[in-house]
Amino acid sequence: MGTRAASDISEEHGLICGFLVRNGTVAPVPWPRIADALAEPDGLVWLHFNLVDVRARQWIEAMPTLPRGARQALLGQDSHFRLEPVGEGLTGVLADLHHRFDDPAGGLGQLRLYMDSRLVITARRQPLMAVDQLRRAVAQGLAPTGAIDLIAHLMFHLTDTVAAEVSELANDVDDVEDALLADRLEDEGEKLGRIRRTAARLRRHLGPQRTALNVALGRLPGWCGIEDQARLRQGIDRLDGVGQDLDLVQERARLLQDELSNRFSEATNRNLYVLSIVTTILLPVNLITGIFGMNVGGLPWSGHDAGFLWVCGVMIFTIVASLVVLHWRRLF
Repeated sequence: MGTRAASDISEEHGLICGFLVRNGTVAPVPWPRIADALAEPDGLVWLHFNLVDVRARQWIEAMPTLPRGARQALLGQDSHFRLEPVGEGLTGVLADLHHRFDDPAGGLGQLRLYMDSRLVITARRQPLMAVDQLRRAVAQGLAPTGAIDLIAHLMFHLTDTVAAEVSELANDVDDVEDALLADRLEDEGEKLGRIRRTAARLRRHLGPQRTALNVALGRLPGWCGIEDQARLRQGIDRLDGVGQDLDLVQERARLLQDELSNRFSEATNRNLYVLSIVTTILLPVNLITGIFGMNVGGLPWSGHDAGFLWVCGVMIFTIVASLVVLHWRRLF
């Protein structure tokens, strides 16, 4: 079969891609041939829809063999990540990264899915990275052995995508740490804030997904064999490993944020200390200049030719006396 033709499939009636996997080979399934592919006696059919297209939603709603719970999960608005049994299959919502995850408006989106022993339906409303990578891999000849194997490959791509994001965050943390050790504190606080926000978004979505997959592992349908369980466990373990790396990045970023706050607090205290010393030294001088600036009769040396010098001498004496007292009290 021609993988080039599969990779060149354009979206039609909301169908982003369709594949029939049989005997280790992959054939594209365009919109007019969906019914023929579903009527095949063996093989795995994967259909990936764009829910923005009303025709895709209508097709899912009208599919007679689809359980009601699966239709609700595929067409609903619930963003709670889960994977639960329905009829003879599994349905739910999984997390996937947007194509522009670095965009403040981006993040993780919802990939809605249903699968049974011969059919996998996935649907999304925004372009997602892991499922798109899986689509390209299948178009290039990747032949999953079954529905669970296809979902495991999706987990592998999601893990690789998240791992790349976590690795970039770890590199950013290294840069902030180097700058902190070198006392280059220009915009490191802003960088740490961005790192912590990104890590928190990842963790907030991946944590429930890991929980949902672990729960689903113990509730797989009867058509799932031991190999399917092992394959799904492998995907969950890889996701757990990335989750641990993400936790480490979060902890490092938090510690660096605390260190940066301490550095700024030390700098502020040091400046306040210097300001307090200068204020203490100049306070007597300000008092003297204030007294002699009252311009009233009876001021000392007001009629003396060397009066200005005498006042300057008194001010110098008070400065020296202040320094001596501060040094004696070990404040300077």
